[in-house]
Amino acid sequence: MADKKYDQYFLSYDGSEPRANDFTSLSSLPPFPEIASPQTYFRGAPALPGATATIGWQVFIAPVCWETIPHVHKYDEFLIFMGAEQPDFAGSYDGEVDLWMGKEMEKHTISSATVVFIPKGVLHCPLNFRVVNKPMLFHALYLGPTLDATHLKDFDEAGFDFEGPVNLRTFNIPRKP
Repeated sequence: MADKKYDQYFLSYDGSEPRANDFTSLSSLPPFPEIASPQTYFRGAPALPGATATIGWQVFIAPVCWETIPHVHKYDEFLIFMGAEQPDFAGSYDGEVDLWMGKEMEKHTISSATVVFIPKGVLHCPLNFRVVNKPMLFHALYLGPTLDATHLKDFDEAGFDFEGPVNLRTFNIPRKP
């Protein structure tokens, strides 16, 4: 059967087993046990050449600090917090997530279904899923062709006042040289 004209615009799940650090298929192993497995990522241009957005879908099932180091991006980002019970994603949200924004490190506690707009260049994080009473659906929608981040230098996560419980984790994602 011949390829169709628009085949290059489709990325479909192929049924393969989830793999760690897989950012080009639709099913990957989460970095922490506090996230239900598998998770789903779409990482933009590396997965679909020409794409100008990336998105991740994770279901958090226990408290964890997802992003510990404040950072900025070249493009706008949306963080979307929902409950994970169908069909009522908004009403099933039951938890508290702390997000720090700006160079002032202004703390915001998310206690209901919420969409956060982070304009390009705005410092944000840590992102602490502090209370998870029910599974929580999290999306990070990034409006750039590939995910980028410039992290705050010399941030002392061990000395940072999280103002409450924190389960610190470290990403072990291979970095490009």
